[in-house]
Amino acid sequence: MVQTLMLHPAWEKTIASNDLNQIQQLVQQEPEQRFIPYRQAFNYRGDLLVTVIVQNRSEHPEEWKEQPLAYVEKEQTIAEKNVSIHTLPPFTSMPWTFIFEKDLLNGQPELKGFLETF
Repeated sequence: MVQTLMLHPAWEKTIASNDLNQIQQLVQQEPEQRFIPYRQAFNYRGDLLVTVIVQNRSEHPEEWKEQPLAYVEKEQTIAEKNVSIHTLPPFTSMPWTFIFEKDLLNGQPELKGFLETF
């Protein structure tokens, strides 16, 4: 089944064409990954921003309500929190930025990690 790229309305208004092209390429290159890493950064408050492409590879809609999520680097959990996202239709990929507030961080991230659910 072909994976469809879906953008949140806020992304549709602000995404640069270069970013959109990169995201489309990543979806094609990493078809099996649950979270395809895209960007990691700190905002002006020191919060960790982790942008990934979330993929629903199943034939059923997927909704996250208070799903436990961890940011991990070098086999160490740097931050964790419960997150909610919009419903992902079947066979859909969507870029999403997860924010881990500064007070949730266990150590100083090197911005070379990944997300995992638990």
